[in-house]
Amino acid sequence: MKIAALDLGSNTSLLLVADVEGGLVTKVYRDELTVTRMGQGVHATKKLHPEALARMDQCLKNYSQIINIEKPDRVIAMATSAARDVSNASELFEIGKRNNIAIEIIPGEREAQITFDGAVFDRKNKAHLGVIDVGGGSTEVIALGSDGRVVGASVNVGSVRLTELFVTKYPTPLSEVNKILEYSQQKFADMRAQLPNGRIDEVIAVAGTPTTLAAVLQKQKYSDETVNGFVIKIETLEEWLYKIAELNLEQRMQLTGMDPKRADVIVAGSAVLLTALKFLNAKKMTVSTRGVRYGIALYGAQK
Repeated sequence: MKIAALDLGSNTSLLLVADVEGGLVTKVYRDELTVTRMGQGVHATKKLHPEALARMDQCLKNYSQIINIEKPDRVIAMATSAARDVSNASELFEIGKRNNIAIEIIPGEREAQITFDGAVFDRKNKAHLGVIDVGGGSTEVIALGSDGRVVGASVNVGSVRLTELFVTKYPTPLSEVNKILEYSQQKFADMRAQLPNGRIDEVIAVAGTPTTLAAVLQKQKYSDETVNGFVIKIETLEEWLYKIAELNLEQRMQLTGMDPKRADVIVAGSAVLLTALKFLNAKKMTVSTRGVRYGIALYGAQK
């Protein structure tokens, strides 16, 4: 079945058009990413900002054209943290309708399952795997429980949310980095009972923060082939968190592998990623270019 899966997140909106057969994504036709920054101002106002809605409208207009060309059997669009936190989500739904894309909001508990499935669908042995997805507004931490069921939590810390809360300048002062870390640690501590606490042999990290870091560490322009499967040790992540914080925006953008549109939020995202790894007692992570959009495609094929 050919599925068009849209992952409408707090920082990016992604479109995957792919064939799904037997619980696997077997062929990818299109894999598109647009930085729409839907989470702009959401933490403070609990509303989608007019500028964010305008960016979403243009993005969905473009994606609708791609969908019309690809002619999938099913289209499924899901919005995550930013849309869950606002009082005017109906405006986003109207934009979707205007562009012939019906949008639904993923409940946090379903997001964990979808994220896990998307990250590990091509793994034969899924036991003792953990998944971290650092989004713009929230971060999902997921693993398989001892009974084979997915255990996970959505923690309200993300790259856009924490940048807006704590970052005032670039380079980012050590005091602001420490505030991000302290806030993240407290939010994770508050969710300790819901977070996976069993044996985890490998942590898989998905979404823009780890994939960008993987490209930067390799000093290569981003490519799926070099980023997917790249391993980052926790001490390397911590070192680069502070190294990037010391750079201004222009210097960050000049790093080979850096997506310029992520330069302002990469420090907060890295701090959240570091916090999540420590909570899982992990010494390293395997970067994956899969994630929610793949999980949405798998979910869409079962509906």
